[in-house]
Amino acid sequence: MSKLNTRSSITIQLLAGILILFYLCIGFIPNWQAVDKIAPQWLVLSIINSLSLTLILFNLSFFKTSISNALKSGLSILYIGFFIWASFSYFYAINSTEVIVNLTRQANTLFMYLHLGIFIQLFKNKISLLCWTFAIILSIEVYYLLLQAYEMYQTPAGIIPGILKGVTANRNIAAFSMAIKIPFILFLVNYSKNKIFNFSLLILLLLTIFSLSIISSRASYIAVFLVTFLYAGLIFYQSYNSKSYKKLSYLLYIIVPLMLSVVFNQLVVSGSKTVSAIERASTISLNTNDGSVNQRLRYYQDVLTHMLENPILGTGLGNWKLVSIDYDKEDIVGYVVPYHAHSDFIQLGAELGFIGFFLYLGVFVFAVYAVFKILTSKKINEKEKVFVFFLLIALGVYFVDANLNFPIARPQVLTSWAMIIALINFYFKNSIDKKEFSNEKLNNNYIANGFVFIGIIIFIPSVIISNKIYDSLKAQMVILQDFNSNKYSIPLNQIESFIPSIPNITVTTIPMDAIKARYFYYYKKYDKAIAYAESGRKQNPYLMYPELLLSQVNLAKGEILKSKTYAKKAFFNLPNNNLHASHYLQLLIETGDKLRFSETFDALTKNNSITQWKNYLVGASKLFPPGDPVQMKRSLEATKIFSGNNEFMQLHKLISIGSAKIQEGLEHSNIALSYFNQGQHDKAVIEFEKAIESDPLEFSYRENAATSYYLLNDLNNAIKHIDVVINEMNPLNGKCEYIKALIYLKFGDPIGACPLLQTSKDSGYSQAEGTFNQYCANI
Repeated sequence: MSKLNTRSSITIQLLAGILILFYLCIGFIPNWQAVDKIAPQWLVLSIINSLSLTLILFNLSFFKTSISNALKSGLSILYIGFFIWASFSYFYAINSTEVIVNLTRQANTLFMYLHLGIFIQLFKNKISLLCWTFAIILSIEVYYLLLQAYEMYQTPAGIIPGILKGVTANRNIAAFSMAIKIPFILFLVNYSKNKIFNFSLLILLLLTIFSLSIISSRASYIAVFLVTFLYAGLIFYQSYNSKSYKKLSYLLYIIVPLMLSVVFNQLVVSGSKTVSAIERASTISLNTNDGSVNQRLRYYQDVLTHMLENPILGTGLGNWKLVSIDYDKEDIVGYVVPYHAHSDFIQLGAELGFIGFFLYLGVFVFAVYAVFKILTSKKINEKEKVFVFFLLIALGVYFVDANLNFPIARPQVLTSWAMIIALINFYFKNSIDKKEFSNEKLNNNYIANGFVFIGIIIFIPSVIISNKIYDSLKAQMVILQDFNSNKYSIPLNQIESFIPSIPNITVTTIPMDAIKARYFYYYKKYDKAIAYAESGRKQNPYLMYPELLLSQVNLAKGEILKSKTYAKKAFFNLPNNNLHASHYLQLLIETGDKLRFSETFDALTKNNSITQWKNYLVGASKLFPPGDPVQMKRSLEATKIFSGNNEFMQLHKLISIGSAKIQEGLEHSNIALSYFNQGQHDKAVIEFEKAIESDPLEFSYRENAATSYYLLNDLNNAIKHIDVVINEMNPLNGKCEYIKALIYLKFGDPIGACPLLQTSKDSGYSQAEGTFNQYCANI
């Protein structure tokens, strides 16, 4: 490191320290009116990187050795190699604009790691400084999360883990942002001699683990278990190595907070609807009956399939969110796509092939290798070795997160990760023997100049792109609100200027040009709507929303055949989308296309969606004449799948006999009830029989007919009708069993009546109670 005067060195060190603090506090940046916090956080991160680069640029001679040390390592080379390989994906990606968006983020993460690695070399007491900084940040995170939990606790609904997020965007980010800092707190507890500080740190540990328990993120429970296991391993090793069991008492630093947090958790959730930490932890398994686990396993399978089919290039950085739609289309509901694979490693493998996968994984593998080299080095003192082991534990927490979630997209957790690997890289460089070269100074100059030059080339566009992304996510607050509520709040003359082009898809992967087409269609500018919808198809060829718009626009123009073609493609490529299904079915009904309508049945009903079944049956009742055997069979199947749902029973009747017969049966039933209420049961049975003839599927007509025959002492006809209800219609209302029991009693058969009365009681039919007590209590 070049010599400067003391005042300049202190100033540089102070500025570097401030920039490190800015990096570590990136998670406190709010959403600033954007639809997602990541947009302003990436923007701020690009600004911090630019400021860091500026500081280095104006003090290049001071930093050149630090730059060389940060860059000349296997870890940095692997990471830079990954970035370069990812850059090539621009040329083959489905959506090259999305590659630019994600490359900007990867560049920010890479330079954040490098800048942190350069700056930490300036500080002698870096361990204490960083650990206490993490402790303060963690305290703020815990405070805001517990404050939010307390406010929930005071409401009737109690604490709802799913919406607990503290200062973050969601609970998983909150959980891992806290969990990854636990190792640094444990290190301080182990080395702090101040009892007040120790007690404060133990309280912080307790509150952190308690916070994780009420967040109920199962992935974070796995991370805490990993921290506990590795920490216990360290303590046992130190005890064995020192031949002293006193060190085992340090296990209490993690065991006591764990136990107390579980106790507090049980007290908090007692009497509320919230699942306790123990209950939540007990659901951690690979059981595919668990919806969340099953979904992740499905995503993993899709990603691995794609990797094996595309081993070299993949889909392009950031493009898995598009291709995943095609893999998961039969399970996607609406436009909720599998945006992330819930594993950064295999998702990058799908996007960049096996080379990209191994380069990114190589960063972690090399970091673990570096840790073991450090631990066996004689050049690193004992305290530093212990600290590096805690860095390994923290890296393990991130590894859990990276395999179950998607921290690569979230700056808040990435800042901690960047600091961890920067520190590992620093101690690794210090642990190896330095080889002296005659041209080392010259190499350092070249490396430093190249670093600044490339940094300037990257970060001028990076800040601009990050700002455009932030502007886009602010605009998407309006765009997506309009989309979800079927509104059109953007005026015609502002459509093209208001809706940005970078990124060219929304956070839900809807093409921006398709959004423009939506507004132009609303304002009846059909040619522009078609042009933008066609462009939207290229931006995301799998979501099929542009195809839906093209169908709607062509329908408005009277191009029925084109409209049906686009509608068919939209439906069969995303069959669980109600918008696609209802539009296509309506087109088929209006054009009387029975053949194509029948072809939709398997796609609509595969997942037994109640809405899609209704869509089909309602359409069938309009398109096919009553009594069509195929449609009757399908509607009967629906009544069995959705047993007890009266709406499906009515649809089955409508398809089987038609609305005219249903109305005719109702008219006869109303006449019969009038006779029944007048005591004219002989006339009532005649009308009930006519009602049954018109609508043989209505069980209440037979129940009423049986009651009328019963009152006329025509028990044979009464039993005939009620048996049909019980054996074939099975309404599960208890009334039919009660009527049959009365008939048996009139036959003088209480033994036969009692089981029926018991069934009627169990079905909730209140009148059965008294009759059962009268005739069956002693049997």
